[in-house]
Amino acid sequence: MSTPTADQIKVAIEALRADAKYWDTESTAMGTIGPKAEGLRLTRIEAGLFQVIFDAYADVLDQVIARSNEGRDRMTEVGTTLRTVADTYEQEEAANVHKLENIY
Repeated sequence: MSTPTADQIKVAIEALRADAKYWDTESTAMGTIGPKAEGLRLTRIEAGLFQVIFDAYADVLDQVIARSNEGRDRMTEVGTTLRTVADTYEQEEAANVHKLENIY
């Protein structure tokens, strides 16, 4: 593998940051699902004739909310990790670490 040019390195770092921003945007979108699902919650009185499925319905809502919150959190973590990788790569390039350690 040949040594990347400064422009190639810059493009790679910018791509990592752009991907991080994408994951942040998707995390925000995922974060809207839980509150929307919570808005669908019924009380026993509101369930009326559907008492037979009330507990299962509530369990499904709980699972949707929990999984969407987990998805939001994991997406945030991916964005944060990509940003950290970009920052580390940029710092190592500035210090010539890759060339000094013969990584290229």
